[in-house]
Amino acid sequence: MKQLAEPVTGPEGLTSVRSRSGALAITCTAAGLPVRMRISAAAMRRSPDALAQEILALCRLAGAAAGVSNRAQLVGDGVDEETLGLLGLPSRAELVAAEAAADACAARGRR
Repeated sequence: MKQLAEPVTGPEGLTSVRSRSGALAITCTAAGLPVRMRISAAAMRRSPDALAQEILALCRLAGAAAGVSNRAQLVGDGVDEETLGLLGLPSRAELVAAEAAADACAARGRR
C-alpha cells in the first residue's frame, strides 16, 4: 500500500503535499491556505463531500509540515521551548496526526 508523499517545503515557504493515490496534489502557504491544486479526473468522480474533506485534510497536513519545519529552524537558531509554545507552532506529534487524518480521509473516499 502506498504511503502519503512526504510534504516538501520549498524556498519560497510554500509546502506541497500529495495524496496517497497521487490523485490530489496541493501547494499551500505556511498557514495551510491552498495556492495551487492538481486534481485528477478520477478524483473528480468522487463525491464532492469526500473530495472536499481530503483537500482540507491535505491543506492541514501542509500547514502542519510547514510549522514543524519552522519550529526546527527556530530550535536550530536557539529559540527556547517556552517561546516556541507561545508561537503555537505544531509539534512532530501534530504532524503525524495530520498525516493520519489525511490518510483516513483518502481511505474513506475510496469506499
